[in-house]
Order: sequence, then C-alpha cells, then structure tokens
Amino acid sequence: MRLSDILHLCRQNLWRRKSRTILTVLGVIVGCCSIVMMVSLGEGINEINEQSLKQMGDLTIISVYRQNSYDTDPSTSTDGKLDDKAIESFKQIAGVTGATAQMSLSYSVTMTADNGRYVASYGDIQAIDMTQLENMGYQLTVGTAPTRDGEVLAGQYFAYQFADKFRPESSNMRSQPQDMGDGTYMVCDVNDCEQVPADQLGDDAKPFFDPLTTKITLTIQTGDNASGGSVGMSGFVGALGDSANDSGISGISGSGSGSGSGSGVRGANGSGNTFELKATGLLKQSWNKGSATSTGILMDIAQLKAMIAKADKSAAKTTTYEQALVKVADIKQVADVEQQIKDMGFSTSSYEEIRKQMEEQSRGIQLALGGIGAVSLLVAAIGITNTMVMSVSERTREIGIMKALGCYVRDIRIMFLGEAGFIGLFGGLIGCLVSAAISLVINVVSLGGPSGETVWQAIVGGENVTRISVIPWWLFVFAILFSTLIGLISGFQPANKAVRIPALDAIKNDQ
Repeated sequence: MRLSDILHLCRQNLWRRKSRTILTVLGVIVGCCSIVMMVSLGEGINEINEQSLKQMGDLTIISVYRQNSYDTDPSTSTDGKLDDKAIESFKQIAGVTGATAQMSLSYSVTMTADNGRYVASYGDIQAIDMTQLENMGYQLTVGTAPTRDGEVLAGQYFAYQFADKFRPESSNMRSQPQDMGDGTYMVCDVNDCEQVPADQLGDDAKPFFDPLTTKITLTIQTGDNASGGSVGMSGFVGALGDSANDSGISGISGSGSGSGSGSGVRGANGSGNTFELKATGLLKQSWNKGSATSTGILMDIAQLKAMIAKADKSAAKTTTYEQALVKVADIKQVADVEQQIKDMGFSTSSYEEIRKQMEEQSRGIQLALGGIGAVSLLVAAIGITNTMVMSVSERTREIGIMKALGCYVRDIRIMFLGEAGFIGLFGGLIGCLVSAAISLVINVVSLGGPSGETVWQAIVGGENVTRISVIPWWLFVFAILFSTLIGLISGFQPANKAVRIPALDAIKNDQ
C-alpha cells in the first residue's frame, strides 16, 4: 500500500467513530494543557526571580577583595595584593570584558549647589578608572561621560540629598521617588504616599536643581575636623594602602589604576580642600557597582587621588587597594571567572550564588508542576490505548480481508500506529493553542487588563514586565512531540495485536 492510501485509511477510520475519537483527543488536549501550563508557571517564577535580581544590580559584576581586609598593613599579608598588576591580570581572564579598582573617599564632606543655596551635609564620593566605564557596563540615564579633570558623573538620585536653606524645615527637602518596576513611582511627602505613572511626576517629586546645569562645590573636612579617623570606612567600602600605618592614609579607600595627572582639579574660595565639580551625566542606579550610582558622585581615580593630595598634605600614596570590580561578558561565565579570581588569593562576591539558589528552587517547582501535568497525559495515554484496542476488536474482519488480499503486515501495523499517532498529534496541537490562549489571558489580566500594549507585553515580556505564565517556543515543540510519542506508544500494543490475528480466523469473525 502507498503511504497516501494508509493515511487515507487512518483518516477514514478515525472519523468512522467520531464521538470516541473526539473524546480521546480531548483527553490528550487536557493532558497537554496540563503539562504546558504547569511548566509555564515554573518559567514565570524563574522570570520573576531574574527580574528581581536585575533590579538589585548587574548580574555579571564580581566584587573582588583582599582576603584579610581587616589587616591594616597589606605588606604583612600572605594573600595576593590587590594592586594595579592584579587588576591587569583580571582583564586577561577569558570572558572578562572589563576590570577596575574602586576608591571611596572616607573623609567627611559637605556639598553645596547654586551659590550655596542647596546644601548636603554628607556625600558618597567614589572613583574608578574612567577608561573602563563602558566596559564595566555603567549606564547613563542622561548626559555623557567625563572627558576633563573636574568633570564627574552624578548618581541617578544625587540631587535629592540636598536641602534648600531658604525653605522651612518641613519642606526644605524633596523625597526621592521609589521606582516600582512597573512604570510607576511611589512618591511620599510628610502626609502620605502615592503611586503615580512616570510621565505624571509633578514638580514636587523632582529635585530642587538639575545637577547637569548646576556646579557642585565639594568641601573635604581634614585635619582636626575630619571624622574619618586613621582608618576610614566609607558608605560602600573601606580601604587601606601599603602605608596604612601613616595616619594620613585614611582619606582613600579601595583604588586602582587610572589615567591623567589630576592637575585640572582646582580649589575654590582660596581653600585647598574645596573643589568645584561639574556633572556631565547621571548614572543609572546599580547597587553592586557602588552606592555612588544612586546618590553619590563618581569620578576618575587619578582625579580623586589629586583631590586627596591637595586637601590633606599628610595623605600617603597608596598602591594596594581593598576592592575591585570585574565585569564578565556572560552570566554563565561568572562562576568560572569568580573561581579563577579566588585561586589568585582574593575574596569575591557576586549575585551568582543567589541566582543559583533561586534557579534550583525554580527547577524544583517546574519538576513538581510538570509531574502533576504528566499524570493527566498518562490518563490520556490510557484512553488512546483503550480506543485502539476497541478499534482492533471492531475491525477484525476488515484486518483478515486486508491480509487475504495480500496487504503487508507492516502496512497494517503502520495504519494502526498512524491512527494512534494522529490522535496524539492533533491533541498536542490543539492543546498548545489552548495553553497559549490561557497563558495570554492570565498575563493580560495580571498586567492590568486588555489593551494593545498589555497584549504585546504578555506575549514577549519586557524589562519591567512581570508575567505569571511564560511559554518558551521549545515547550510548544516538546509538548507536540511528546503527545505524538505518547500516542504511538499507546497504539503499539493494539497494532501488534492486529497483525497477529490469523487471516482465516479474522475473515470468519462477524465484526
């Protein structure tokens, strides 16, 4: 028999008992939907976890420290020295796209803007090698990177820490809006809090001044007025150099290589510890790159060193540092790079361990939910087997006639396997379509109701889109192939039973 004839017989035989075939296919649809939806819920949990981690910071950043960071004299440590040479060695590791040490100013500082009208009694001043800014994945919400001495980058919410000294205490500061991750912000005042869309933020939710158009005057408190002490710890990281036994070293914490002499840093008002800074851009907040991306100032390492040297003549030059940042090209390479850095004698921290734990939890949930769905498909498989056994019993005489006319045994087997396979295939296809519709409805409802934007977001997702059900393309392919395979396996025993029936006995059979 030709394949086309076999396929024609399969279609004819399935349609001969419409009700039974439809009910059997319905069982496969339910089983397929159960598996797809259960696994899609697990994928949704995984996507939510990943978005939560992304809100915490860059997942491909590794923070590197000296192992004995509590030791005030790095020269006595047997661990690897975190110096310029070590930073260069990090850059040579396969998969690393950038590396820089990080400095943090541990002196107490005050900042003013707009000729002293706006005042901040504290400040988080950090520095990196600005040549590595792009390689390290720092993002700007507006503006450009610094190109001259005296130019810096301000944190995304830098201006919110300034108070207006011409206003009453109850209204002399603006509250920083909290990004809710769904295109809205939580805005609070002295009375209550309100969640508003990003495009509806009023003037009351904005800072008093624009850091990009207003010069910032930074005053470093040194000597008797310095609160840092001989061993300073900034808001992000404390650090010491090779000459930590000199009390002046307290002004620098965590450092690395940087270009430029810093000669362009200039004092204001005739004071050696006051500096005028111009912000050329606003950084996007990323906590694992440092709190300066949120409310501080980020500048080049050489510039910060020059400021320290000018403000505190007793500050000694440092060549070893407490912290560095390493950027990896792919999140899958983070664990391997982190291990290589540990093998060099350094301590590390990243979100990799947290990500792995959340991934394992998601995988366990997916397996549990997938197992629940598999039970439904197992019931459907039993239904297919029952349908095919009944079909063989009802068509015994037909089988005998086919054999008597010279039909090959393999053709009879292929015919019955084809019928069972078609039941699984049709059930899988319809089941995937139904699952896609259910998933779409769930996501659209969770995103706030039907609209052109929410429907598109429910399908493709997005950076700030939280989907409850996520169906990757491979899940559809797997469900269809698995349903077809279940049909073929379920029809194998009835097909073998059909080919074992003797031709003469089959012809004599009344059915």
